[in-house]
Amino acid sequence: MDNLLNGSQHFSIFVTLRTLEEQLRRADAWLQGEEEHGRLYHRALTLPPERRAAARQQIAEALRLLDDLADTLALEAEKDDAARHIRAGLSESWANLCDARSEKLRRYGAVHPQLSRVLDRPIERLAEAALAIAALV
Repeated sequence: MDNLLNGSQHFSIFVTLRTLEEQLRRADAWLQGEEEHGRLYHRALTLPPERRAAARQQIAEALRLLDDLADTLALEAEKDDAARHIRAGLSESWANLCDARSEKLRRYGAVHPQLSRVLDRPIERLAEAALAIAALV
C-alpha cells in the first residue's frame, strides 16, 4: 500500500491521526481518575463509573482502529521532543501576558488608576520568566 498517499497526503493523515491519538490518550487518563491541580485551576472528570467504563471501552476500540489504519498506511511513530511544546506554550503565554498589562485592558473598559502599580510589574516578570524558561528548553 506504499503508493496510496503522496507525501503531503501522508503528512496530513499522520498529523490528523496523531492528534486524535493524543486526545484519546488524554481522555483515557482523565477517565482513569487523573486530576490536574494548579493555583488557578483544578481539572477533574466527574462521570458515573458506568459512563467512564463505556467511554474507556470506546477509546480502546478507537485506538485499535487507529493502530490498524496506521499499520495499513505504514505510518511510523514520530519522536516528539516535549521541549518544542514547552517553548510553544510559553511563547503563547508570553504574548498573552503582554496583552494583560493595564494599558491593554482599556479595550475591556475603564482601567482603575492604581491598577498599573499592582499589575504591570508582576505581569512583566511573568512574561520575562516565560521567555527565559522557553530559552532554557
